Amino acid sequence: MKHIVLGHPSDAHVTHMLASLAAGGFQAHLIDTSRFPGELQLSLRPQHGGGTLRLADGTLLDLEQIGSVYWRNFCGVGQGTRARAPRGSLDDIAYYDSMACIRSWFQAELPTRWFNSWTAFQSHQEKPHQLRLAAQAGATIPRTYIGNDIEQARAFCAAEGDVIFKPVYGGAHTERITPQHLESAHMSKALALAPITLQQFVAGTNVRTYAIGDQLFTAELNSGNIDFRTDRDMEIRPIELPPAQAALVPAIMRSLDLNWTAIDWRRDHDGRYYFLEANPSPMFLGMERRSGFPLGDTLLKAMTA
Repeated sequence: MKHIVLGHPSDAHVTHMLASLAAGGFQAHLIDTSRFPGELQLSLRPQHGGGTLRLADGTLLDLEQIGSVYWRNFCGVGQGTRARAPRGSLDDIAYYDSMACIRSWFQAELPTRWFNSWTAFQSHQEKPHQLRLAAQAGATIPRTYIGNDIEQARAFCAAEGDVIFKPVYGGAHTERITPQHLESAHMSKALALAPITLQQFVAGTNVRTYAIGDQLFTAELNSGNIDFRTDRDMEIRPIELPPAQAALVPAIMRSLDLNWTAIDWRRDHDGRYYFLEANPSPMFLGMERRSGFPLGDTLLKAMTA
């Protein structure tokens, strides 16, 4: 069996996993999808679901012989230029044809184990959908409004009092709603550009659980900042997830098609846990270094078992 690391060659997690696989004696290959179709050749055979992938160095991989894929990031196709081509142009058609082939491989019914799947990444990018699936799996989520109806957004903020906001898709930090944000002209302009996620502010502590198969590694992320990612002095303290909360993790993972993840929770002062999100490709090197959790080795074992 061969293994693939999907992502950009300059990413630290990509280089770490490639080196770890090689050190373990496993055949591992880097796939940067932006090199398709220029330098990579993908062949699909829908009649029986197989196919091949030929790398830039001429190596030919049988898709059915790929044991696992570590998905760090999806770099698009055609080095990102075709998406801006005029609709209906040859470049535009080439872009969508290339995307259709790559996505068909991602979703093919093959023995490959994905860490993680296309479905998992789609649900993470469509966070209202992910929140709903997590709630259906039994998780408690903060009271949430997502949309761009100014009257409903205002009513939500008035009812909650203490509210945070963040993007629907991602890409920016969480912030607290202020009176300036609620000012009519400001909010109207913002919601005319894009919908927004509004959530009750849960006073308490951030908690992160790395789940790899059935193994859980949990830490408190103690920070005075609304978004702990902005705090370089954040304290990390390993803890045990309460049994009732730990029992929810497999159900959440199944509902989101995850083989591994980092789940972000918010624990209130009464010990209640609120699900915030499950990341299908979390950074782990910094957490491993500061917590002592064997995240890389555990992920490697799961990929190669």
